[in-house]
Amino acid sequence: MRTHDEYRSILELWESGVNKKRIALYTGIPRGTVVECIQKFGNVAGLEKAIAEPSEMRKPVSQVLQRINDPQDIETRKSYAYLLGMYLGDGCIVRSRQVFLLRISLDAKYPNIVDRCANALQIILPLNKVGFIKHIYQEKLSHIDVSCLHKSWPVLLPQHGKGMKHTREIKLEAWQQLIVDAYPLEMFRGLYHSDGSRFSNVVNGKDYPRYQFSNCSPDINRIFRETCAKLGLEWSVGTRGKRAANGGIHENTFISKRKDVEYLDSVIGPKS
Repeated sequence: MRTHDEYRSILELWESGVNKKRIALYTGIPRGTVVECIQKFGNVAGLEKAIAEPSEMRKPVSQVLQRINDPQDIETRKSYAYLLGMYLGDGCIVRSRQVFLLRISLDAKYPNIVDRCANALQIILPLNKVGFIKHIYQEKLSHIDVSCLHKSWPVLLPQHGKGMKHTREIKLEAWQQLIVDAYPLEMFRGLYHSDGSRFSNVVNGKDYPRYQFSNCSPDINRIFRETCAKLGLEWSVGTRGKRAANGGIHENTFISKRKDVEYLDSVIGPKS
C-alpha cells in the first residue's frame, strides 16, 4: 500500500500528460501500481474525494486516524509519537493473511520498555489484542516481540515498504510531522528506547554520562537529530560504527552536554 503523497505524485504526472511507463520511471513505483492507482482514482480530485469520503471498509482506520489527528486527544497522540519512534527503530510490518502484523522486537532486560510499548499500542487500538513472543538464546530470555494485528498498519505507519529501512527513503507524512512537532519528547523517547543508550564516558577517571542513538538509516538518524533540535538538545556525530547484521553501517549520534544529559535524566532516564 502506497502513501497519499505517492498516489498524488502519480496522478499529478498523469494529469500533466506523462504516460504510465514514464511515471513509473520518474517515481520509482512499479508500473502495475501506477496503472492500479490511475484506474482506481482517475485524477487528483478522485483521490481526495476517496479520502474525504471513506467507504465502509475504510471506516475503522479512518476512526483511528481521526483520533490520532485530533488535537484534543492528547493521550492517543503522545502514544502515537512514542510508537512511531519505536517502529522506526525496532519495528517491522508483515502481512498475515488479510491483515498486517506490527512487530517490535525489544531487549528482554528492559521490562518497563516492553510494558510501555504494549500500553501505547493498546491506547491507539483499544479493541485489538497485544501479543508477546519470548525468544530464548543460550537458555536465557533474549528479547520479546510486542505485536498487534490491524488491517491498515501501512496507513497508520506509511514508512512501511519493501526492504530494510536503511536501503530506502524514510520520511514523515505531514500529519505525522505535526504530531512529532507537538510531542517531540515522546518521539525522542521512542527512538531512544528502541535504538538508544545511556552510558558513561570515563576520561581521566572522571565520569561523563552520555546519551547515544545508533541507526543504519541516514533518514532515521536525521529524524532523530531534528527531534533533538526541537527539544533544544545539542548533538554530535561520532565515527561510523560497525557493520550491522542487516548489512548497514551504524552511525552514532551523541548528546553529551551536561545540561542536556541532566534534562534527559529528569524526563526519561536510563532504560529499565
